Amino acid sequence: MKSIKAKLIIGILLILSIFLCGIFTYSLTFKNYFQKEKLGEMEYVILEVEDNISNIYDIDVIVNKIAEKSNVQIDVTDINSGGVICSTHKNSRSNMMGNGMGMGGQNKLQTLEVLGTVNGIEREIIHDKASGVNFLTATKNNVEAGYTITVKIPINIMDDAVTKSLKLLMIIFLPITLIILVITMIFANMFIRPIIDIRKKTSKIRDLDFDGKLDIKGKDEITDLANCVNSLSDKIENTLIELNSKNLILQDLIEKERENEVIRREFVSSVSHELKSPIAVISGYSQALKEGIITSKEDVEYYISVIDEEADRMQVIVNDLLDLYKLESNTFRLEIKEVEIGNLVQKIIRKNLLRFEELNINVESNIENILVMADDIRLEQAVQNYINNALSHVDLEKCIKIDVIKRDRKVRISVYNSGEAIDDRNIEKIWQGFVRLDKVRNYKEKRVGLGLAIVKQIMKLHHGNCGVNNKDNGVEFWIELDIIT
Repeated sequence: MKSIKAKLIIGILLILSIFLCGIFTYSLTFKNYFQKEKLGEMEYVILEVEDNISNIYDIDVIVNKIAEKSNVQIDVTDINSGGVICSTHKNSRSNMMGNGMGMGGQNKLQTLEVLGTVNGIEREIIHDKASGVNFLTATKNNVEAGYTITVKIPINIMDDAVTKSLKLLMIIFLPITLIILVITMIFANMFIRPIIDIRKKTSKIRDLDFDGKLDIKGKDEITDLANCVNSLSDKIENTLIELNSKNLILQDLIEKERENEVIRREFVSSVSHELKSPIAVISGYSQALKEGIITSKEDVEYYISVIDEEADRMQVIVNDLLDLYKLESNTFRLEIKEVEIGNLVQKIIRKNLLRFEELNINVESNIENILVMADDIRLEQAVQNYINNALSHVDLEKCIKIDVIKRDRKVRISVYNSGEAIDDRNIEKIWQGFVRLDKVRNYKEKRVGLGLAIVKQIMKLHHGNCGVNNKDNGVEFWIELDIIT
């Protein structure tokens, strides 16, 4: 593939070749053209001489005047004797008279070429042996007047004119040609360099390399093209970045969807497992009572109490499921109002005092009364779930701490229980619901129910935060809300 620069050079050389061919053609045709022009002028001189000759006595003055004006040689000879009547050439008269009225002189003239006769005027190229000069001649015989008019011009004058004109053309043409070449190369480089830069840039774009911008100054189409390439590069780069970003988001969504599918399956399995145990107990105990296997009053009362406990357990699970469903639905709305968080937590502690005493739990608290905007019912549910979780997992030290502390522009409510730490790799799992604690906190046959999952959804609706921290000899669960300022 030829470059634009090569094409421009070829075009310039082609133009120069045309010029050279023109000069060569001119050199071949100009001499003939010049000869025809001179013959026309010579014919006009003959006619002028004829028109101005009134008598033979003033012929010299007239002929010399015309010859000087026209820059030609004129001979007027007797048509019968051939003798010279008048001649503008200084040697013609003496030569003619010295040779018997021109007879001998005719022997010194040699016809080289007959060009033909036009309007009674003979055209010839002759050679003067005496001077060694070739002449272009035009001769007319005026029979009535008895004389012959011959107009001559040396051929070398025409050759010199042709040579000089060619030299002049070359003198003019060569510098102009060089100037044109230099200017053309300069403009070619100015024109081609931006195109080369644009080609390199587009090649980089093809290879998805968007570094660097085209810096082409000007107000022409090439500058517009460069700006378009820059804009195209930016747009492609931004599009690729956006596509990569969306691809990552899509991959995350796909991965989360896979995780959610696993979670859903585990959730269904866990719910089934949670419900299966109380159902089995209720079914077995009720069947025993129905068939009369149990007869003693004490055993009957015990079986009935177990059935009631398992029914209550099932009721708690179902209620938690309903609460979680409501909180996760897009239609659930909180009843937001001003809440004195310290008073709310104190009320929750008082409600649980009996449980604390029954389990011999040592409860410590540090509570500040801080005003927040919240749904007090759902906020109480979240704190109660933390307390339930702490009661389920407190160790033999039986220590629970409940704090309400201001942190910058937020309030943190935390519930600490002494016990084993949670594996850092599994901290996120405990918020999913029905997670086996033997996987997470190494307790055998214990589970985290829906309580923590409900807390997470409640805080999400409040635009708050929740989390868990492993502490010395225990675990702290916390929630944070914005303070009213």
